[in-house]
Amino acid sequence: MIQLSHKRPLLITAFFLFLLAPGAAGADISVTLRLDRSEATLVDSIRMVVNVSGSRNIDSQPVLRGLESFHVTSGGTSSRVEVINGRVNAGVEYSFFIQPKKIGTFRIGPAEVTVEGKTYRSNTASLAVVQQPKASGVDRGPLFLSAALSSKQVYVEEQVMYTLKLYRLARVSDISLDLPENEHLTFKKLGKPLEYRSVYNGGSYEVLEIRYALIPSKEGVIGIDPAKMSMTMFQQRRRSPRSLFDDPFFSFSSGRPRTLASEPLELKVLPLPREGRPVNFSGLVGTFEISSKLEPRQTKAGESATLMVRLRGRGNVNRIPDLKLPELDETKVYADQPVLEMETDDKGVAGAKTMKWALVPEKEGQYQIPALSLSYFDTASHQYQEIRTSPHFLSVLPGEAEQAQVSTDLTNGQGLEGPVKQAIKELGRDILPVHTSIQDLSTGFQVRPGGRISWLILAAPFFVYLMTFWGLRFRRKSEMSGAAIRAKKAARKLILQCRKSELSSSALTLSIRDYLNDRFGLSLGSLTPDEAVAILRSHGVGLGTAEKLQSMLKRLEDIIYTGKGNEPCGMSEDISRLIKQIEKEIR
Repeated sequence: MIQLSHKRPLLITAFFLFLLAPGAAGADISVTLRLDRSEATLVDSIRMVVNVSGSRNIDSQPVLRGLESFHVTSGGTSSRVEVINGRVNAGVEYSFFIQPKKIGTFRIGPAEVTVEGKTYRSNTASLAVVQQPKASGVDRGPLFLSAALSSKQVYVEEQVMYTLKLYRLARVSDISLDLPENEHLTFKKLGKPLEYRSVYNGGSYEVLEIRYALIPSKEGVIGIDPAKMSMTMFQQRRRSPRSLFDDPFFSFSSGRPRTLASEPLELKVLPLPREGRPVNFSGLVGTFEISSKLEPRQTKAGESATLMVRLRGRGNVNRIPDLKLPELDETKVYADQPVLEMETDDKGVAGAKTMKWALVPEKEGQYQIPALSLSYFDTASHQYQEIRTSPHFLSVLPGEAEQAQVSTDLTNGQGLEGPVKQAIKELGRDILPVHTSIQDLSTGFQVRPGGRISWLILAAPFFVYLMTFWGLRFRRKSEMSGAAIRAKKAARKLILQCRKSELSSSALTLSIRDYLNDRFGLSLGSLTPDEAVAILRSHGVGLGTAEKLQSMLKRLEDIIYTGKGNEPCGMSEDISRLIKQIEKEIR
């Protein structure tokens, strides 16, 4: 029997869950799709993850668009609950493995997920499928390092992708990398290293890929020395079949140091064209855009308005110049410190610079803020481009009138018949109330010690505690009895659904999930075939029967992933018979 003292932590936990519940209910639901790489070959398997944030109660499996040219295999499902600053964030992550059927560039996604009857869509991702490298005829061994450039010819200050790939069959650890040193080359790391499996020269390897944005600062042919990667390598040793230590943990010998070098490369760097170069060209190379905003558009003389200009693009963003605002008539201009933000992604270096000015007009009227312009070399069109803001107009109203003062002709504040009495003007009121009567000093309502009210206040926490305790106990009994009723009716409910009409794949998967939840008192937001097997086996169902349900769930998943989850699947009768068999075997 559980003592009352042991229930206090449960009450405290329930209290905090009650406080945290609004955070979970008010969470925003979002769906994101990501691939483990942006380029692959026909023999590669690419990992795709669909992440649902904000809820774990998903109505059905995700529907994936844009996968007609791929073979799709489920990689499992995982759920999570995070509590950050008192806010509960729940989510589900679906993993898939896709293998391309043909060469080309494909737009994958969006993934569609339904939560409480509402459909949410993810972003899309681009994947380039290229021809598998031709066999060189040279076996490079179980461990080698390869380097490649996305382009062998660029302009000065133009980005080029420098990719290092470590191919390995052996287990390694303690990896360190030394990049080539060149005073005319700048390396910018792009994101985290990627790990995946790929095929090279007919062999399947584990690949570690690291990408950099390479920016040359000088024209000419620049040699790029080999990159060097040091590590500890563990070679697999031969084991006797009679060994007592016939275990993968003991299948590797002690590590030994190993240093690998990539191929040397050459990069041809072209000078920026002189023809058509603007006079105000600052050396900016890439693709850029400009925007501006004036707030407010109407003000009073002596008050300020803010002009904000934002330059954003991809390229050598560190070369974005500070724009100069020309002098404005009868307006004071105060420049703020520019803010430069830089970021990297799988396409290179991007960023933005924000510049602000405070404008203080001195007189009323209409003021025009001239357009600001900037020139850059566009790497897409190989031409110089000019971008400019739109002109803005500021409407200025008269300022506040100065306080009137009394003056006289001859006597410096005194009239002909004596000093002029000035009216008393109220400048403001105290933020605290001013007591003007002795009645305001009364003590008001007081709680006297020993009175009924004081005893009620002292006893209130005890009564609240008792009410909470009995409420939780009654609720637990109600939930236990409700769970028992649902468990008895779970199989009958699913069988009736299958008999009434031919269910779609999505509806049938959802019904099976609800059956397992009701039958065994679970709260699964999603269900994978492997999870279903584990649940049935833990309740005494035979392996053969559990694997039949696993096989059916996989067939339903395949139909859903191809976008046909809302069409009748023709499996309702088979599921109905299988559920009856499961009920016979449950202990």
